[in-house]
Amino acid sequence: MAAQSEKQDVLEVAHDVNGSTGVREPGNYQNRPSIGEIDPKEERAFVWKLDLWFLSIGFLGYMFKYLDQTNINNAYVSGMQTDLKLYGNELNYFTTFFNVGYIIMLYPSSIIVSYFGPSQWLPFCEVMWGIFTCCLSTVTSAPQVYGLRFLVGLFEAVTWPGYYTIISQWYLPHEIALRMSIYNIAQPVGAMLSGALQGALSTNLEGSLGRTGWRWAFIVNGVCTIFVALLAFIIIPGYPERPNPLAKFYLKPRDLEIALARSRRVGKKPQVGITVKRFFRCFTFWQLWMFGIAWAIGGNTQPATYFNLWLKSLKNSDGTVKYSVGMLNYLPIAGQAIQLVAELLFSGFSDYLGVRLPFLLLHSVISFLSLILLTVRPASEGLYMAGWYLNFVGAVSMMLLLAWAMEHLQGEPEVRTVLFASGTVVSYILNAFVPIAAYPASEAPNWRIGAKLYLGFAGLSTLLFVAIHFFLRWDARRKLEGDTTTDSGSEEDAHRATKSQI
Repeated sequence: MAAQSEKQDVLEVAHDVNGSTGVREPGNYQNRPSIGEIDPKEERAFVWKLDLWFLSIGFLGYMFKYLDQTNINNAYVSGMQTDLKLYGNELNYFTTFFNVGYIIMLYPSSIIVSYFGPSQWLPFCEVMWGIFTCCLSTVTSAPQVYGLRFLVGLFEAVTWPGYYTIISQWYLPHEIALRMSIYNIAQPVGAMLSGALQGALSTNLEGSLGRTGWRWAFIVNGVCTIFVALLAFIIIPGYPERPNPLAKFYLKPRDLEIALARSRRVGKKPQVGITVKRFFRCFTFWQLWMFGIAWAIGGNTQPATYFNLWLKSLKNSDGTVKYSVGMLNYLPIAGQAIQLVAELLFSGFSDYLGVRLPFLLLHSVISFLSLILLTVRPASEGLYMAGWYLNFVGAVSMMLLLAWAMEHLQGEPEVRTVLFASGTVVSYILNAFVPIAAYPASEAPNWRIGAKLYLGFAGLSTLLFVAIHFFLRWDARRKLEGDTTTDSGSEEDAHRATKSQI
């Protein structure tokens, strides 16, 4: 009977992979492991192939996404402020208009991608925001920037939740945090590239063809974004049960069989279209609310966005500016490098050890130290600068929280997708409006509220981390008590469930 069941699984997978009603001959599989007995070497080769192609294009796409999102800050300190006569809080409003467009598109995009798949929708939107980024090189007034930033945000909104949904469908729980971090470190890499690019263009292309360096940066950013988007059309894998036909050059039928088998191994359900009823059902899960809010307020990295405004304010003893335009773009690169290393270390060790809470609490300690330094503003310039650099470490909390959530939502693909969108909505609502009060550009570098508010967020997020831990323990205990079936593996399952709450 067991052999017959395994044979049936193989036939069902062949049906899924081919997308047809026909069935392959069993003889094709006589020398291959059954679905329940995949050769570990074969599985590792599949994961490596997925990492090589999918994570690479995802990394490039998100790198240019973040570069296109944050290049406005580098342009502002590289001549845009003077050229467009921006002497109020326009920089804050540039971010606000971007965030408003981003927020509007998040939920519709989550529904669209669940029906049509990510392999066409994500690259299409990437092409569109690349075009609008190029258009920013032609602006002559703040209102024009507002409109274009809104459109860039509208189309960029699809990327982050879309790629994370793909990661959650292809990878297993113990693989997710590191892969999410590999994808997400494109953010600091994009920020580093933005600073380096703006610094280089300000030095080498200033005035070329009648354009200033900051205008050239928008053109270069946009063209690179469009190029990566065209590659994404053929590399993004889709979903295991609905693969991208253009990705056949690296995703062979056997790879899809392994992917489907891995999903069944952990009880992961396929991604399906999100109906209105399913959409609202997602909001009945406490995990969506607690993880989404903790993620939104747990990073506390918003102060780092204004690091270069503080640098710009510094003067030498003779009253001259301390840092050149190039250095204003280069110095924050060290902070983004710190974020990159921290994300890989935190997520890698968290996956290896199979725990999340201890690393979240370590993150909280670093956030408290950073925000206390930024609030107190010590007389030592070096110590105060250390507070800015430590603030970049705050980004690690998001990866840990999402990996923690994915472990407990394997059977709820719709909830995972809506969680990605919901946490992003809350984050961008906060980032759209809170900095206007906390870090108005007109108050730089002596902000009245500034880091004080984010210090409060750090305390609240730490309480939420601990609360999530106990809620997960309660949820696991409730499910075990409600299970009326008992077998010899129940004790081992209970131990595994308890460990996953940490």
